[in-house]
Amino acid sequence: MRPARARLSTQARWLLVISCTFALSVALSNTFVNVYLWKVDHRYGAIGWYNLAIYSLMPVAFVGAGLAAKRLGGVFTLRAGVVMHVLFYLLTLAGEERVARLPVVLGVVMGTAAGFYWFSFNWLSERLTEAGSRERFYGLNGVMGALASIVAPPVAGYLISVEDQLGGLTGYHVIFALSLALFVLATVFSGFLRARFEPGTLRLGRAWAEAMRTRFWRLTLFACTLYGLREGVFLFLIGLLMYLATGSEMRLGEFLLLQGALSSLSFFLVSRWVHPRNRLWVCGIGALCMAGAAMLFLRPLTAGLIVMYGSAIAVCLPMFLVPLQGTVFDGVSRVAREAGTQAEHVILREVFENLGRVAGIAAFIALVSTNPSPRHIGGFACGLGFVQLGTWTLLWRSHRHTPFARRLQPARPAVRDLKGRGWRRVAKTRP
Repeated sequence: MRPARARLSTQARWLLVISCTFALSVALSNTFVNVYLWKVDHRYGAIGWYNLAIYSLMPVAFVGAGLAAKRLGGVFTLRAGVVMHVLFYLLTLAGEERVARLPVVLGVVMGTAAGFYWFSFNWLSERLTEAGSRERFYGLNGVMGALASIVAPPVAGYLISVEDQLGGLTGYHVIFALSLALFVLATVFSGFLRARFEPGTLRLGRAWAEAMRTRFWRLTLFACTLYGLREGVFLFLIGLLMYLATGSEMRLGEFLLLQGALSSLSFFLVSRWVHPRNRLWVCGIGALCMAGAAMLFLRPLTAGLIVMYGSAIAVCLPMFLVPLQGTVFDGVSRVAREAGTQAEHVILREVFENLGRVAGIAAFIALVSTNPSPRHIGGFACGLGFVQLGTWTLLWRSHRHTPFARRLQPARPAVRDLKGRGWRRVAKTRP
């Protein structure tokens, strides 16, 4: 019998509204920031250093946001993160091409803003949802993010293509201004968000000790690090390769529209299908499908191949990501239930995941600094496309009820039948 789902609270729905507005702004401009840097600098390295600065600063920003949240509340730090995104786009608009030649500076500002926002979103999502509603929350959040990626990139690509006919980079400034306006709107929406807040102190040392002595949570953190290897690079690489293959922001926008349409449908179906009892099975299927899609990179890189990969990953990634997020935040609730260290474990999870992101991007920078040929980049992308299998393996080992927990075992003597064939399906769990 399918387990009952808990309903989302009003505050959880407001958090989804803010997340949707945030996702729309990010979808409008985030991919094009990397293209903008390429058009100004024409080096893979500049894009790599920009993203490396982001993911190096995010753990530091998480700690800062955690300290602030313990004193002022998670809603305050969420609002601060959105305001910092406003400042990033103001800097981009005011500095124009001069600031674009300083990718590390831009990365530091964006990393700080993203750290404050995502710490607050992760912490509030854990506090405003419960075990029976988390898959639905993250599924709906994925649907809205995917819908944003359907609408925003084609609009951005069209505006850039039209404006750039006049010369310069005017179109980029237009979409950055639109993103700025949407972040201001998200700040307004944050005024409707309320969350229980009890002032306290940040106890990272205690959370670290809890993580290291708690086997399932320790393995889950290592799983996040492995996934970070892939995520840090793929967040910018696929869109950049599509632009380089076509030379058109409009084609890139159309590609992102296709990805968004497939991803929104997949997120919706996964959110309806997955639940705590089957999440590891679904996660494993998604990981295998993602690895299969990565094999495409063994072929020469063309626009058609990137479209094939992007379409496949848009369908497969939600099958992996929604169960992963549900498992991680159930783990946060479980390990921090008595000590009240949810914020600290959210920070630890981000630190571990960003270690993987930084390592992956550093390897990418090293590759393109020595041999930036498409063949080598394709081989590197193919290798990264398999790391989520390691993530799933660690999740499987860390989970109390593995996908193989229910298996055929002999029943106890008291229930054996007279013929001695008393085999039945029972749940086997670790003590």
